[in-house]
Amino acid sequence: MAKAISRIKRMEMTQEQIRAKKVSNLEAKMADNAESIEKAIDLIRTLDEAGTLDTLNAFVKHKEDALGHFVTEANKPRYSKTFENLFEFVFLMGDLDVQKVRELSQRLNQGLEGMEEGSELDEKTSMMDLMKALKDPEINQGITMMLHFIRGLGKRN
Repeated sequence: MAKAISRIKRMEMTQEQIRAKKVSNLEAKMADNAESIEKAIDLIRTLDEAGTLDTLNAFVKHKEDALGHFVTEANKPRYSKTFENLFEFVFLMGDLDVQKVRELSQRLNQGLEGMEEGSELDEKTSMMDLMKALKDPEINQGITMMLHFIRGLGKRN
């Protein structure tokens, strides 16, 4: 009959073997995540070129002081309404159709340019001039759009 096992000898690895195993695991992880690592390196390079990496580094080293100053400043009464509006604005951004806002912004810029050109002229507009202007397709379309906008403002959901 065999003798009962009374002592278990653990297999001990040398420091060199432990280090080799860690290097092997790290190499495998790097190979699996090569694209992400390259992106991280690009990000760090961009931050460094912009001078932001030094700022972030200083911020991390002195985060307690920096956060303390930020919190002290942010707790001032003059900023409370700003933060409330900021949170509301973030929720509003989720409701907006960005493509429509972009198109509206472009049209507003065109309208402002036209307004600047027209404001340089020093002439009065008569009722007859308004009637003639309605025959201009661009003016007619602009007024029609404004009427639809005003009608849309008046609708209740």
